[in-house]
Amino acid sequence: MKRKIGYIGFFILLTAALTLLLVGCGRDREPSRQTEIAMTTHVTDMIKRVHSIHNNTELQREDIRIDAYYHDTDSKYLDGVKLHYNTDAWVFWDGTKQVHYYWPIEGSVYDPTDANITVSSLDFVGFCPFEAPAYITSTSYAHASGASFVAALPTTTVDEVVYMPPASQASLQEYLIAVLNNQTYTTQTDAGGALPLQFKHPFALIKFTIAAASGTHVQVDSIGIAELYTGGTCSYDGTTMSWAGTGSGTMMIQPAHPLKVGTEYLATDSVMVIPGSYVAPKTLTVWGTWDDWSNVSKDVSAEVAFNWQPGYIYTYNLTVTPTALKVDVEQFTEQW
Repeated sequence: MKRKIGYIGFFILLTAALTLLLVGCGRDREPSRQTEIAMTTHVTDMIKRVHSIHNNTELQREDIRIDAYYHDTDSKYLDGVKLHYNTDAWVFWDGTKQVHYYWPIEGSVYDPTDANITVSSLDFVGFCPFEAPAYITSTSYAHASGASFVAALPTTTVDEVVYMPPASQASLQEYLIAVLNNQTYTTQTDAGGALPLQFKHPFALIKFTIAAASGTHVQVDSIGIAELYTGGTCSYDGTTMSWAGTGSGTMMIQPAHPLKVGTEYLATDSVMVIPGSYVAPKTLTVWGTWDDWSNVSKDVSAEVAFNWQPGYIYTYNLTVTPTALKVDVEQFTEQW
């Protein structure tokens, strides 16, 4: 009887061992479990202008819109989800709490109408802030050309002349864009556990200073540039950014305090412009007042060639005399 009990015990132990072995082998053959998508964001440091996002700290104050597309297609995997900086990390957010999104399982079918199309990798697009400012009229994506948006800067019409008034610039919120193509869980792991979404500054900024050679008897009251783009379409594929400008208007810049040598007011605030290269020079006009002429006011003009690139700040140094205007930009360009 004792021997029979021993056989039964041995049989039970053997059965349990085989069961564990089979379960272990089965796990090895199971498809990989879904793994969570994680992201981190960056923006290039710059000098603060307008309502711009000039470092990572300011970027963390904004919510970001994220779209994800199956690589080299126009089919969405994530549609307008919110990325939010919570305490010490970027997380997906539903407005009150963190939510989780996962990498698609490799080889799973994402288009039920075509059984031959399977998951490979994802292309990510980011727009910041999450709610686009009023001057951004639309956003879109096409895998052949990348992400794009349409901008229309605020304008006003006076006596049939279209102006971009400086007052409207004070409320403009900068709009940022990021594209990260062909990403997988492996690239996320290799990046340290979070996809590095690098935001770019798609606009250009311009500002004006008064040169010492202008002397102390003149003050610059306002500056105007004729026939500038009032809007355009920006396209970015993750490598190359391009603009197609639209519209035409005169930008008027009135500094809060007139620019004058010998005072603390030597430069205007920066204003945002549509990047682009103009075929012909544009007329830049300065309206000034000379106190040695009993406050006589007059304007002087110069023809200036503009070639503004996305993500750059252009500072124009003005030498103003009663008979001429000299505009120097050669040594006053910085990457934004």
